[in-house]
Amino acid sequence: MSAVSIELQELVVEQAASTQRCRVTLLLGVVALTSATAFALALVSHVWPIGEGSAHPTYIDLAPQRTYVFAFFALAGIQLVVGVCAAALVGLILAPRRGAGWATVGAALLFLGAAAYGVGLGGWATTYWFATDTSSLPVPAGTALINSVNRDAVHMLLIPIAGAAIVGVGSLVLLVGIWRARTVPGWLLAASALSAVATIVLPPEALLGVVAEATSSITTVALAWYARGLVIESERARAGSSP
Repeated sequence: MSAVSIELQELVVEQAASTQRCRVTLLLGVVALTSATAFALALVSHVWPIGEGSAHPTYIDLAPQRTYVFAFFALAGIQLVVGVCAAALVGLILAPRRGAGWATVGAALLFLGAAAYGVGLGGWATTYWFATDTSSLPVPAGTALINSVNRDAVHMLLIPIAGAAIVGVGSLVLLVGIWRARTVPGWLLAASALSAVATIVLPPEALLGVVAEATSSITTVALAWYARGLVIESERARAGSSP
């Protein structure tokens, strides 16, 4: 092989490694941003709850802050879909071989759960927005609509709750795959698993829910950091073994 061919091959390998590093760094940035947003939303819901913090706000609770309510639910849905999908990619990186099957199943569940949760939050936000729009619905009609929604909470909450449950299960399955891969310390996986369960079980507007969300955000960013390190280490090893 000529010297020119070797130099071209080394250049291609170096460019591929640089692209891979940029991608995983971007993924780390997305995870950090969405995790910080999730914690901020949990903190806002604790400090500035909708109405009196009831699970079923009334028309009187919603009407004065309809713009805030719509923006909160819309941002929460976008943050969750992007953040969960990014976390799923992190998990796939952390389980490249051993544990890859578990990680793949977990990531697929995360994608599915995020889609369901996002759709549910979108419907929730849209219902509250139009029900409190006095230019479209008179106050009595809007009040009746909100009351009907609150009475039939099963249909209103079924999709987002199912999505949240699927995300929770997918997170645990994904963590099993990472644990089998042995690419992350066990204490970090245990903290991530406990926080994942806590964010589902605890009310998000409660103080303990905010603490659980903070823990979940920190552990997710830490996993993304380990994924970046794993990619960089792998690229260095590949470059060192190349002729």
